[in-house]
Amino acid sequence: MRSDPTIFASNSDNSNDIEQNAGLSMVDILTLSTQQQQIINWVMRHRESTLEAISSGIGTTPEDTLLEIEALISQGFLELISNPGGNYYAIDFRRQQSINNLDAMPKAAIRPLSIILNPSGTVSIATGEKFELCVTVTNQGNRSAVISVVIDQDSSSIYSWCTFPSERLALSVGQSCEVVFPIQVPPTMPPKEYGYTIIIDAPEHYPEDTPIQYKGRVIVTPSIQEVVRVNDPSFATIPRTNSASPHQMRGGEIWQVLISVNNRSERVDRFRVTIPDLDPKWVSIYYPEGLALAGVVEATEGLPLNPDTQGQITIIFKPPMDTWAGIYSPTIRVHSTNNPDLALLDIVYFEILPVYQLDIQLVTLLTRVENQPSLYEMRFKSSSNIARELIVRASSPEQDGLLTYSFSSEETRISPYGNSRINLEVQTTKKCKPKFLSERYLSFIVEVEDKQGVALVSDRYLGNLIVPARPWWQLVLVIIGIIGIIGTIIFLIWWFFFRPPEVPVVVEFTSESPNYREVANESIRLRWRVTNPDLIKEIKVEGLGEDQTTLSQPVVYNFSAGIPPELKEYCVIDRELLCQNVPTDARKPSQYIFQMNLASKNPKTRTLPLAKTTKIIVEPVPQAQILEFASNKPLYTESRPVLPTIVLVPVAKSDQQANNAPKAETNNPPTSTEASPSNPASSVNSPSPEVVAAKAKETVFIPEVLEKRVFFTALGIAESPTKLGLIKPKPDLDNEVRLNWRLSNASQIRELTLVGRSPEGEIKSPPLKYLLTEGIPRSLRPYCTISNDEMVCKNVPTEAKASGNYIFELAIVPRKPPIDPKAVPVMRKTEIVKIAPYPAKILELKVNGQDALPQYSFNLNPDIPSILTLSWKVEASAAAKIDLLPAPGNVAAVGQLALPLSPKSAEVTYTLKVTNPDGQIIMRSFIVQTIAPPPAPKPEETPPIALPPDVPAIDSPLIPAPPNQRSGGTLTPSEVPPSQK
Repeated sequence: MRSDPTIFASNSDNSNDIEQNAGLSMVDILTLSTQQQQIINWVMRHRESTLEAISSGIGTTPEDTLLEIEALISQGFLELISNPGGNYYAIDFRRQQSINNLDAMPKAAIRPLSIILNPSGTVSIATGEKFELCVTVTNQGNRSAVISVVIDQDSSSIYSWCTFPSERLALSVGQSCEVVFPIQVPPTMPPKEYGYTIIIDAPEHYPEDTPIQYKGRVIVTPSIQEVVRVNDPSFATIPRTNSASPHQMRGGEIWQVLISVNNRSERVDRFRVTIPDLDPKWVSIYYPEGLALAGVVEATEGLPLNPDTQGQITIIFKPPMDTWAGIYSPTIRVHSTNNPDLALLDIVYFEILPVYQLDIQLVTLLTRVENQPSLYEMRFKSSSNIARELIVRASSPEQDGLLTYSFSSEETRISPYGNSRINLEVQTTKKCKPKFLSERYLSFIVEVEDKQGVALVSDRYLGNLIVPARPWWQLVLVIIGIIGIIGTIIFLIWWFFFRPPEVPVVVEFTSESPNYREVANESIRLRWRVTNPDLIKEIKVEGLGEDQTTLSQPVVYNFSAGIPPELKEYCVIDRELLCQNVPTDARKPSQYIFQMNLASKNPKTRTLPLAKTTKIIVEPVPQAQILEFASNKPLYTESRPVLPTIVLVPVAKSDQQANNAPKAETNNPPTSTEASPSNPASSVNSPSPEVVAAKAKETVFIPEVLEKRVFFTALGIAESPTKLGLIKPKPDLDNEVRLNWRLSNASQIRELTLVGRSPEGEIKSPPLKYLLTEGIPRSLRPYCTISNDEMVCKNVPTEAKASGNYIFELAIVPRKPPIDPKAVPVMRKTEIVKIAPYPAKILELKVNGQDALPQYSFNLNPDIPSILTLSWKVEASAAAKIDLLPAPGNVAAVGQLALPLSPKSAEVTYTLKVTNPDGQIIMRSFIVQTIAPPPAPKPEETPPIALPPDVPAIDSPLIPAPPNQRSGGTLTPSEVPPSQK
């Protein structure tokens, strides 16, 4: 069995390591044994505690507690404080030692050997089991050494349990090695506590620092564990935690834990919960209310349970805001009233997350340096729940070597929620010379670094100091005399040897106006002034572009004989040469920079510096721009579909007989009795009452064309015994997309192009072109106006009526092509405009001129074919799909169809299905059931039994009644008895 290792910080080899390990770290606490962690937690909560209070708080004997406390004191976690009132123990933060204290420390305290024991402290193991005792030795000294690691034979009870109780190591500087002692507990050893001592010795190489002894204990437990009785109560904590995955929380937060208690005994019991490891202020325990059972006497606190029942107790952990970071493992104990000696224990683990908030200030106490250094103070205020170790340093990158810095301490350790201060003195060196008549300001930077590498909000702080100026009266006269002499000498040398000859100088060279316009046919005019005009020999003026290309041809003016004739109108000489409104050939739109080159009559200075103007802009003719372009609204609804009206025009009977004569000869058409009003087939293709009222009230018969399917749609008409006409109403165009736009510089527009596309770029509406060379075209006059060269159009139709998503593009074709042939044409797009499809509706579905019923049933006559006349009218989007199933499939929105009935017994479902582009689906259906007559009886068979006289005969709506049968009227399909369906 192996526990967490303990690193003994006292084995450091230098003062820096001592200071680094001198703090109480949660990582170090987690490496301790469980009992040592309990002692640390108790002392952290109660700050200062006596031995009796600690042993009582963790539930151990004072002797065992004292042994563990001595180990913690040797490792630097606790310290013993002696007072007249008694001795008590407290957390040893081991505050940072000064350099003088480090020098005064005895050398024996700084050991060259670092020892790590695993396991450390107490080991619990059963009889007959084996465990390993590991010792890791690191040589941190300045020389190689031979080191022996042995288990002391005299003081160790486990010496005989180890096969090889001693080992020798040869370690060079910086090398480490681990020694493993396998220990087998004899099965005959009585269960009790056994002690041992490990000695690490290097008498030949480190005689002054060795031997080093460490003591430990081995608790031998019985190999056969006590069996938990079945009727003992049990409990479980929810949620479950362990040391590897504790519940993470911050100080001030709460954590709720449920204790589920199971009373497995045969008696009524009461349970209560205690947490001895935590301060009562950290935890709240809530027992359920109103759960009293029959026969149970309620108490103020506790969970009463009947036999074989369960209950829950709520525990809320609420550590205060100033709780230190780390993992806490309080023990939860459930007490039973019936079994007071029964110990039901469990451990929960929660971790207080670290907070790294730290406030740092650089406070200036004295900034002016005269006869004493500047004084500053670094103030640290910790709002974190962990100890912080900081290093400070100062530097001045810009004034290197001018300042020296002296900290009262370059390192500081801040306890959780503690404060610290470091004083800083800054003094100038001999290199820093004060200035005359003005103070000198110097700056420096103080850098702060966290030893653990924790990021700081700001790790650089700027400080300033002032170096007073020298007295004004020092060396003033000497400086003035030296400056005067040097200046006089320089002036004389310049006057006699380096004074430049007189030359013409351009004091002004500019344009009369910074901007010109091409539309006004204006050319650039220049203005200049030149001194010493009598020395001017020649003036050359040239216009260049931004890329130094020649835009205006060079013009040379010869002043050898005075003002040249071409400048007489624009120039005068009066001490200076003044020229105004000098024209150039620069008219094209661009950006010009004119330069003037002077030639002097003095042979020594013939080449003079160039004079240049600022940028002069010739603005091109303004092009038309699209200022606004959008749809009236982002969403339209498709116009109501235009449905044709069916008009039946009767055909003359002679024409009808002529058309049907061939058919009559071959198919033996029925007699006139079949077309009598008693014949149900006479109503198969009868027109609607509206059409009958409008068209001479004539009945149309179609038995002569039973084998021909009569089918017409809004697109065309097939063969029919009547002339079928379609009357189309005027379409509704109010829902087409309409656009608004506003264009500038309308006089520069030659043509507008408008096109509607889908989001994928496909053209969906026909492109429209508007020619504006002669003003607003006739098609746009109702919608557009032009005012101040701005064209405003509203509610312009686009002929986009079909459903879908549209993006409209408006492009401008200018009257004058752009200067740059690669220029992008002026174009603008709208946002996506959507035309929603018209909601689909089935306005009409009729069978034999009547609204379709859910089901029809017909008795068939094998001698007469039977048909149904089906008509429909659908109101839907133009892109909707209309299907008549099972046949013929895709049909038009308005139609009529003659459906022959099956000559056999069958059941067919006819469905009219409409699918809109937006996914809307509507359907109407009906069932047609045909019943074939039974087969004729064979001669040898017994004739069928006649019906009783009181059973009425049933006439089919499509089969005429036989002459020898009484006519009791016809039954509509809805009146067919259920036995016939």
